[in-house]
Amino acid sequence: MNYRFGYVLSGGGARGMAHLGAYKALLESGIRPDIISGTSAGAIAGAFIANKMDPDEIFEIFNKTKVYKFLHLAFSKKGITDMLVFQQILDKYLKIRNFEELEIPLVVCATDLNNARPVYFRSGDIIRAVIASSSVPVIFNPVEIDGVSYTDGGVMNNLPVEPIENDCNRIIGVNINPVIPQDNFKSVTDIAVRCFHLAVHTEIMKKAPKFDIYIEPQQLARYNMAEISKSREIFDIGYEAALAAVENWKERVNEL
Repeated sequence: MNYRFGYVLSGGGARGMAHLGAYKALLESGIRPDIISGTSAGAIAGAFIANKMDPDEIFEIFNKTKVYKFLHLAFSKKGITDMLVFQQILDKYLKIRNFEELEIPLVVCATDLNNARPVYFRSGDIIRAVIASSSVPVIFNPVEIDGVSYTDGGVMNNLPVEPIENDCNRIIGVNINPVIPQDNFKSVTDIAVRCFHLAVHTEIMKKAPKFDIYIEPQQLARYNMAEISKSREIFDIGYEAALAAVENWKERVNEL
């Protein structure tokens, strides 16, 4: 089946608010996703978008329920925690709980810890798949589904275009993890996180040519993955970056 527009959303913690801003800009530009593929924060945003909810409405839910405050608290703990609070939020606000009932198809990427591979959920329980996709290693317990342990999808694929790339006429990618020069490493942890982001970004750059519209807001590099106090700023950055990317795409199409 061919879809007009495919929408691919990366992980990135609290920077996920930028997905909502980008989505708002796309809607205002007359672009509606016909299928969505997401990892981690992108899977969270994708689940709400696939439920056909307005971007401002989703933003208010995230702010009201403190979805990313929960993430911030989890990062501040020394031990591993679970996703019970997050599951309760999804249970309350997601009206459609099964992939098969969605009008806008959704693909959720999670990492299969047992078999060392990305897995793309397209059927069954949306909430369980999203929780698995969002379970940041070390911070959150792995999620077991049918006897298999899953963790954050970004470990194996942080911009999952592969499940939909052959089914869409146009593909839009939103990467909320830009990499810019950095020299203020304060700890071994900072260096480890930087190395992880470099590895992930290298793989994403190989995929960038696959996207007709590629959105990577460079300003997001100033915000860490748990910076919930800047949610409106992050939303606006996603919005402006998407408007610019769509305008650039329209100019290129007109030149052909």
